[in-house]
Amino acid sequence: MTQASEKICDALIEAGIDHVFGIPGGHTLGIFNELDKRQDKIKVILTRHEHTAACMADMYGRMTGKPGVVMGQGAWIASNAGIGIIEAFLYGSPMLVLTDTSDRNLPQLGAYQSGSGEYGSYDLPGIMRSMCKFTCYATSPEEAASGVQFAIKHAMTGKPGPASVVMRAAALTGEIDPKRVDRIHNMAGYLQVSRSAAPAEDVDKLLEILLQAQHPVIIAGSGIHNSKAYDELKELAEALGIPVATSYRGKSAFPEVHPLALGMMGDFGQKVANSLIAAADLLLVVGCRLDPSDTRNGNPSLIDPSRQRIIQIDIEPRNVGWTFPVEMGLTGDARTVLAQIMKALNIRSGGELAAPQDRLDAVAQAKVEEAYCEAPELYSNASPLLPQRIVKAIDNVVDNSAIVTFDAGNNRIWMAHFFKSKVAGSLFCPGGAAGMGWGPPAALTAKLLHPNRPVLSVSGDGGFAMTAHVLSTAVQYGLPVVFLVMNNGVLGNVRDAQKYMMGVKAVASEFVDTDFAAIAHAFGCQGIRVDNPDNLEPALKEAFQSSVPTVIDAITEPNEPFTKVINR
Repeated sequence: MTQASEKICDALIEAGIDHVFGIPGGHTLGIFNELDKRQDKIKVILTRHEHTAACMADMYGRMTGKPGVVMGQGAWIASNAGIGIIEAFLYGSPMLVLTDTSDRNLPQLGAYQSGSGEYGSYDLPGIMRSMCKFTCYATSPEEAASGVQFAIKHAMTGKPGPASVVMRAAALTGEIDPKRVDRIHNMAGYLQVSRSAAPAEDVDKLLEILLQAQHPVIIAGSGIHNSKAYDELKELAEALGIPVATSYRGKSAFPEVHPLALGMMGDFGQKVANSLIAAADLLLVVGCRLDPSDTRNGNPSLIDPSRQRIIQIDIEPRNVGWTFPVEMGLTGDARTVLAQIMKALNIRSGGELAAPQDRLDAVAQAKVEEAYCEAPELYSNASPLLPQRIVKAIDNVVDNSAIVTFDAGNNRIWMAHFFKSKVAGSLFCPGGAAGMGWGPPAALTAKLLHPNRPVLSVSGDGGFAMTAHVLSTAVQYGLPVVFLVMNNGVLGNVRDAQKYMMGVKAVASEFVDTDFAAIAHAFGCQGIRVDNPDNLEPALKEAFQSSVPTVIDAITEPNEPFTKVINR
C-alpha cells in the first residue's frame, strides 16, 4: 500500500520542482522523510523561520516559473509564512503551500495546535483560502495526493499565484486505496497547457493602431517577468523605436541602460518616464494593471483615456481595463502576444525594419533634460553615507551577471529610482504586499539557482534585522551572498512619513545602534562596517570575491528623506 507522502513527492518531481523550503512539523514529517529518500532529484532547504522559507519559495517561483514549495506545520505556515504567501498572491508568483492541521486524528476534540476548523480549533483552511488562489482541504490520502497535483496546476495556470493543500492527519497517516475510482494519474498530463495567444484579428488591429501613433510609449509590468518576455519586448521596442517605461514591479523588464529605456514610472519613478507617458498619444501596456501606486493614484495628468489611446495586454482578463478604460484589451501570455505582434509586423514590412531616428533622438534629449537617474547626492562624500551615494557605488561595482534583490522600505525607493538595471530580469523586488524582510531570503534562492552569478541583497536595518537568521541558512548551504544593509537606525519610510509628510513627531520608528557586521561574524560570515563612502566600493568588490556570505553594514544618514525623489 502507498501513503500520500510518496505520491506527493512523485508529483513534485514530475512537475520539475527541485527544491522545497521549510521547517518540519506536525504530520508534514512524513513528507520530509519521503523527500529525504529522493535527494538526488529534489533538495530540502531547512530555514530558521517560516518567513524565510516562504520568501525563498516566492523567489523560486519568480525565477523558474515553477511553483516554489513552502512546507511546514499549519499554525506557523498560516502565520509566519504568511508574509511570503501574501506577497506571492498579490505579485503573481507560482507557489505551492503544503501544510497540515495537526489534529492528531482527533479533529472534533480540539487537539493541541489543531487547525481543522471545528470547535476548539482555528480555521486553517479558511486562512489559506484568504491568501491563495486555490486551496484543497484534504481529509483522505487520495485527496492529499490528487490535491497536490491540482494545486501545482492552479499555481501555474493563468495569472500565477500560491495554491495550498491543507491536510488532515488522516490524509497523511492513512494509505491510498488502489481500488478507489479517483485514481492518482501522472502529473505531466495536468501541465500540458499551451501559452494563451490573442486572436489574429486583434493582433492585426493592434498593430494598425501602433503604426498610426506618433508618440507611443510601452509600459511594461511584472507580466514581462512572469512570462520571461524580455527578448520579445526588446525586439518590438527596437523595431519601431518605442520608448519603454516600467512599473515598479516591472523594473528591469527592460534594461535601463538601453537608449529607449525611460526607467520606472510613478511617484518614485523617473521624471522622463512620467513626462513621455503624459505626452504619449498611445500607451501599449503589457503585463501591468496600471495600479494606483504606478499611476500616481490615477492622476489624469499622467494617464487620461480621454486624450490617449490605451491598449492593454494581460494574461488575466479581469486586469484588462480594470483601472482605466481601454480602446483594445487583449488577453494572453505576454511573451506569446508580443511574438504575435512582431510576426505580423515582419510580414507587413517584409522584414525590413528600422527604428525612426527622430524617436531615438527625442528620447535621448529628454533623458538629458530630465536628468535620467542622476542627482548631485550620488557623488556625495558625506559621512554617514547618503543612500544615493550607496546606490551609485552599487551601480559602479555590479556587472551584467549580477542578481540584485531589494527589500521593503526606503532602500527600495532609492534603489528603484537611481539604480539602472544592466540586463533584463536582473532585479527582484517585493511588490505585492511588499513586507519587510523579503529581500535577504530571496537572495538566498537566487544563489541556490545561480551559484556562479554574483548575488546582492540590499535592505534597510529594519528589514535585515527581521531576517538576520538568513545568515545561518547561507552558511549551512554554502551560499556566498552579499548582504548590504543601509543602516540608519530608523524605520526610514515610517519616520520620513511622520516628519516630512505628516509633520508630526517621529514615534516608534527609531532603533538603538546595531552592529550587523558583528552579527555576521557570530554566524560565521564575513562582516564589514563602512562609514566612509570611499571605502564602500572596495568593500563590495571584496565581498563579491569572498567564498563566504558577507554583510556590509553601511552607516547611512538617517535624515535624508525619500520625499526628495517624489515626482508630482
